[in-house]
Amino acid sequence: MKKDDLAEFQEDLQIFLIELDEILADTERNLVDLERSPDAALVQEVFRAMHTVKGGAATLGLDDAVEVTHTMESIMERVRSGEQELTSEMVDALFHVLDWLKMWKVSLEEHMDSPPAEDLIKEMQRFVLEPHTESAKVKTRPADGKHTLGEELNQKLDEYLSQNMPVYEVVVKFRPDADLLSVRCFQVFTLVSEAVDVIFSEPSVDEMESDDVGDVLTMYISCEDGGEMARQIAGSVGDVIEVSVTPYKPTNAPEAGRESPDATVKTSSLGRTVRVDVELLDFLMNMIGELVIDRTRLTQLASRLLVDKDTAVIGNELAALASHLQRTSQELQEGIMKARLLPLKNIFSKFPRMIRDLANRCGKQIDLEIRGENTELDRTVLEVIDDPLIHILRNAVDHGIETPEERRHMGKPERGKVILSAWHEENQVVIEITDDGAGMDPEALKRSAVNKGLVSVEEAGRLSEKEALELIFMPGFSTAKVATQVSGRGVGMDVVRTNLERINGHVEVRSRLGVGTTFTLKLPLTLAIMRALLVECSGCIYAIPTSSVEEAITVSKDGIQTIKGKPTLLVRGRIFPFVSLEGVLNDDPWAHQHGLQYAVLTRSNGEALALGVDDLIGEEEIVLKDMGKMLARLKGIAGATILPDGDPALILDVNRLL
Repeated sequence: MKKDDLAEFQEDLQIFLIELDEILADTERNLVDLERSPDAALVQEVFRAMHTVKGGAATLGLDDAVEVTHTMESIMERVRSGEQELTSEMVDALFHVLDWLKMWKVSLEEHMDSPPAEDLIKEMQRFVLEPHTESAKVKTRPADGKHTLGEELNQKLDEYLSQNMPVYEVVVKFRPDADLLSVRCFQVFTLVSEAVDVIFSEPSVDEMESDDVGDVLTMYISCEDGGEMARQIAGSVGDVIEVSVTPYKPTNAPEAGRESPDATVKTSSLGRTVRVDVELLDFLMNMIGELVIDRTRLTQLASRLLVDKDTAVIGNELAALASHLQRTSQELQEGIMKARLLPLKNIFSKFPRMIRDLANRCGKQIDLEIRGENTELDRTVLEVIDDPLIHILRNAVDHGIETPEERRHMGKPERGKVILSAWHEENQVVIEITDDGAGMDPEALKRSAVNKGLVSVEEAGRLSEKEALELIFMPGFSTAKVATQVSGRGVGMDVVRTNLERINGHVEVRSRLGVGTTFTLKLPLTLAIMRALLVECSGCIYAIPTSSVEEAITVSKDGIQTIKGKPTLLVRGRIFPFVSLEGVLNDDPWAHQHGLQYAVLTRSNGEALALGVDDLIGEEEIVLKDMGKMLARLKGIAGATILPDGDPALILDVNRLL
C-alpha cells in the first residue's frame, strides 16, 4: 500500500504510531538489559514486540516495515530457540532496526519517503546462520481444511447456537510458497476479528508468532451475514488463494486428543487505547455538569435581584452558591491537572540505550539504574527537562565515570554505575542523578574559574567547597582540556540551570573527590497553576512563586547594614544582599530603598537575596496566563495572572531579576 492510500486508515494509523513509540522505548530498554544479563523472558518480550509491529504494519499494508521487522523477528526467534547466542555485535544491529523504525515513523507522520532499508536488511540477514528450509517453513493441514474439534470448543460453539447466534467455519488457504506466511495469517485474523466475533482460530494467535504456521488458517466466527464479510475481507489479503465459509454443525463425538488450550475468544493485539483514564474523563464531565447547574442558579438569582427586595435571603443563597462553585472549580482544576500528568518513563525510557551507546564510544562499562519512573509530572515540564537530563547524563558518562583500568587501579568495580531516581516531595518532583565516578575537585574548579577570568584569585580563595561546586553553573565554565564527541568540553551547565529556573525549578550539585557526584533537580508539578506570594511595589501588585520564597519579614532599620558599600540584611546570622523590587525593575537594584517596610527572602541564581517591597498582600493560588512574545521578553517577568478582583498582575522570575 502506498502512503497516499492510507487516508482512509488514518485513525488506525495514528493508534499504530502511538503504540509504536511505546514498543520501541520498551524494546530498547529490554535489549540493553539482555546484553548485560541474558534472560529468556526478555527475549520473548523483544520477539513479541517485533511480531506486533510486523503485524500492525502488515495490516496497514506497510510492506517496507514488514520486511525490516521480519529480519529482527527471525534473529530473535533463533535466540529464543537456543540456535543462536545474542552478542554485542548483534545487539548493535538490532538497535539499527529500532533506529530505522524511528525514522520510518517520522516519514509517515511527515508524508516523506521511507528511509532506505536494503543495506539494513542485508546487515541483519548475515546473522541468520541457517535459514529455514521451505519444507520446514510450511506445515500442511488436511486438504479439505477440516478439523476435528476438542470437546471444550464444541461446547463453546454449541453455547452460541443455543442463544440463536449462528456460527461459521472459515477456512483460508494461502499460497504454499508465499513469503511471510505468519504475517499474512496474522493479517487475515486481525482484519476479520475487527469485523466479526472470532471464537477460535487455528493456528492460535500465539502460534502465529512462529514462521512455522502452515498455509491454512481456520477460524470459527459468529455473525449475522452468513460469513460474507469475513469471506470478502480474507479474500482481499495478498497470497490468499481460497476462502470457504460453511455453517458449523454440532458434533456429539469429538475425537480425543484434539482439544486446544486456546479455545477462548481471541482479539486483536492492536486494540484501541485511551490515553486519559476513562474514569477521569467521566469525573471531569460530571464537574462540568455541576458548573452548568451553578451557572443556571446564578442566572436565576440575578433575575430575582431585579424584583425581590429581600436581599438578605438572596445574599445567603449567593454565599452558598459561591462556596459550591469554589469546591467544584477546585475539583475540576485537580482533575484537569491529573489529565496533564505523564509518567517520567516517557523520557527515562530512552536513557538506557543512550548510556549504553555513549559508554561503548568512551570505552567504559556503565550500568544505569532507574528508580521512580512512574512518578508523574506535567507534560510541559517533561518537555523542558529532557535536554537538561541528557546533558547531565552525558557528562556523567564522559567526565564522571572512569575507564575500567582506572577504576580497577582505584579499587572500584570495573563497571561504573549511574542512578537516575525520581519521587514526589510535597508539591514538587525531585529527580536525582548520581554517579560513582571520579567526583569533582573544588580546588581544580577554582583554578579553572580563575584561569578563565570568571573569578579573581581573592574571590576564589574565599569560596567554600559548596560554593566552588556552584562554579560549574557559570557561563563559559569548563575543566575539560580537550573537547569530546560525547559532551564537548562540559560546557552548558549554566544553560541547564537557566532552563530549569525558567519553570521555577532548581538544580543543586554535591560531589566528593574519588567517590562520585549527585545532581538534584527540584521541579514544580505543573506550570499552569501555582501558589504565589502577592506583594505591592509602587502601587502595582506582583506575584512571586512560593517555590522561590524562603520567607517574608518586616524590615527594621537596625537589620540593614552596609558591606562594601552595598545594603545588606542580617537575618538570624545570615547575610542577604538587600535590593528594592522597584530598583530592580528599573535596572538600578540599589536605588529606591527608603521607606521599604518588608523584604522577601529568596534565592537568585543560587544566591541568597532580600527583595524589598512596600507591602505584603498574602498567598494566593494563581493561574499562569500567556503574555505574548513582546511581554515575554521583559526582564525578570515569568508571566502574568488575573487577580480575584479582575486586575492583572505580573509574575516575577527571581532568577532573572538580576
